[in-house]
Amino acid sequence: MGHKRSILIGGGLLFIVLLVSAFTFYMSLGPCPSGTFVCDNGVKCLPQRRICDKRVDCNDESDEDPVECGMWHGSQAIVKKIVIMDYAQNNDSLEGTAYDSYLDCDISSYPDSCDCGHRDLIICRRNNMKVIPKISSEVRRLTVMENDITLEEDAFRGLNLTMLKLKKSNISYIPETTFSHLYRLRSLSLAFNKIKRLPARVFDGPNLMEWLFINSNKLTRLPNIGHLTRLEWLNISDNLLTLENEHFEMMESLIELFLDNNQIERVYPNTFSMLVRLQLLSICYNQINFIHPRAFENVRELKELRLTGNPLSILSPDTFQATAQLDAIYLGGTNLTIQSTLLKQLNVSYLNLIGIDFSRIDFTSIAEIDKLKYIVYDKFYFCSMTPNIRKCKPTTDGVSSLEDLLTKPVLRYSTWMMACLTMLGNILVLWGRFIYRDENRTVTIVIRNLAMSDILMGFYLIVIGIQDYRFRNRYHEFAMEWITSWNCAAVGVLAVTSSEVSMLILAFMSLERFMLIADPFRGHGRLTSKSIGVALSSIWIFGGIIATAPVIFWRSSTMFYGTYSGTCYPLHIQERYPLGWEYSAFMFLGLNLFLLVMIAILYSSLLFSIWRTRRRTPLPLLDYEFIVRFFFIVLTDFLCWAPIIATKVWVFFSFNISDDTYAWLVVFILPLNSAVNPLLYTFTTPKYRNQILGRNWKKFTWSRKNTTSVTATATATASNPSNQTG
Repeated sequence: MGHKRSILIGGGLLFIVLLVSAFTFYMSLGPCPSGTFVCDNGVKCLPQRRICDKRVDCNDESDEDPVECGMWHGSQAIVKKIVIMDYAQNNDSLEGTAYDSYLDCDISSYPDSCDCGHRDLIICRRNNMKVIPKISSEVRRLTVMENDITLEEDAFRGLNLTMLKLKKSNISYIPETTFSHLYRLRSLSLAFNKIKRLPARVFDGPNLMEWLFINSNKLTRLPNIGHLTRLEWLNISDNLLTLENEHFEMMESLIELFLDNNQIERVYPNTFSMLVRLQLLSICYNQINFIHPRAFENVRELKELRLTGNPLSILSPDTFQATAQLDAIYLGGTNLTIQSTLLKQLNVSYLNLIGIDFSRIDFTSIAEIDKLKYIVYDKFYFCSMTPNIRKCKPTTDGVSSLEDLLTKPVLRYSTWMMACLTMLGNILVLWGRFIYRDENRTVTIVIRNLAMSDILMGFYLIVIGIQDYRFRNRYHEFAMEWITSWNCAAVGVLAVTSSEVSMLILAFMSLERFMLIADPFRGHGRLTSKSIGVALSSIWIFGGIIATAPVIFWRSSTMFYGTYSGTCYPLHIQERYPLGWEYSAFMFLGLNLFLLVMIAILYSSLLFSIWRTRRRTPLPLLDYEFIVRFFFIVLTDFLCWAPIIATKVWVFFSFNISDDTYAWLVVFILPLNSAVNPLLYTFTTPKYRNQILGRNWKKFTWSRKNTTSVTATATATASNPSNQTG
């Protein structure tokens, strides 16, 4: 009956652990439901509609951040004029919108295959159109999308359109006079079609055009759009442009130009020289490897320049000599080294350096940019190198933030809870194993070592908790000092040693029990104290080597254990190939996965062997109790390591891991087995349970049994006096 009670208690404990784990994960998600905007350090939740509505709802003003709202310089004017003022025209992009729900349609008649949107807007979508249908002259805004259209020369004759969208309609050819009669046209979208070239005079008619989208086509040459004197917003992204031997014609009103995702390799002095009023230029994700120092010499009003995602390794400081008004620049994803020679001509308010390694950034020069207000790095702790810039992103990695090492209260409480359980539980285990000597000595030695390895995890959690308290509300000031310190490396070594020694001991005991119990007829005897000492010493030495190896191999860079987290544990699950990814992959997907699979196979074989031979070879009670206890210990290890290994595999398949999942794994799941193992030692062992819960428990139960026995004997004697004579 003892082992059945142990099974019941162990199963109950694990059920409680699973509930607590699920609750912790739920709480780590924060108080805000999915789809809302979180601000004021996770305290306030805003509906999405209240973001960027020009009304400050958060104390930190993050809901109206000009960077987050995409309203930086030229964008602000364009968004206000085209997107906000003409908001209704964007409703055609909403899936499943009930257009007939608008009761203020001003169009008296329109094709049955189309819908009337807001006032003078007609929308023809997904109705297998081959040509533009007959449209009333009352229509001012027309959207035709997701059809298979062949444009005719007189398709829009007689119309007074101010807005025309021909999106996703498989258009490959546009006749020269298609738009020649649309004199009032202000905005035109030909996006997501198959257009390879545009006729030279195709835009001769719409002289009032302010907005032109030709993105996501197959253009190889610049279209002739120089005579669009009022054009303010031009998007030719996602085409096949190279701009070799080409330049933009004079467009004195053009404010924003988008050329992202083309095949541009070089930018010459005359490429943009005629765009004298250009304020925003985006040439991200091209193949640019050279920009001439005088490329923007005549673009003197340029305020925002985006160069993200180009293989650019050299950029002359003279490039920005004439751009005195430049206020925002995106250099992320390039091969540039951000140093003083490059930055000396920049006095920008916004700087984007996403994807640039720590070693290629001169933080001192960045800190000397007086005007700088916003900066975006690859990792949030880079911000500690420029503490004078408070608007710094990213603000967190899920565990830490600019203010705190452990950013959420639930993480702090979980850390201290797991630390206290781990330390107290394992100390009780060690104490009990020294005063309780009735069990197999080999098992006692192993469990003592297992408890010692788990205590190291408790020390690690305590140090992290203390450091979080020390850095509270000002972690950004000490983040870099902490993650590059030997203290961080030391606690990281402790944590890794704890994890690996625990896994190795469990694997060793699985093998030893399998050889002893599953195959008892081949002469496998119990290990002696000497042999078990040698084995455990080897395990500790091997675990220590594994833990200290990365400090030696990556000693010339930022301290390995703190490179990606202030918790100083090398999970490295937020990137596929970070610094030291080989070590992380070896530890999680190599060694630990191998040990888990080996333990699973050995233990499954052990249980099957016991089930098969139990009638022929009765199992000693102590071995039976050990198997039950060891089963729950192994199961706990699986619950700890399986999610971490699965997450690591997930990362290598290019799936993103959320910050909340990362925080949950580091603070709760990683130390789970170290905290729960002592409880399993205590409550799944009958004799040891009595030692810990109260040494008088056994005497109490024994005296009750004796009292019952004496009472029963006395009763029997009184009822049969003849038994006293005899």
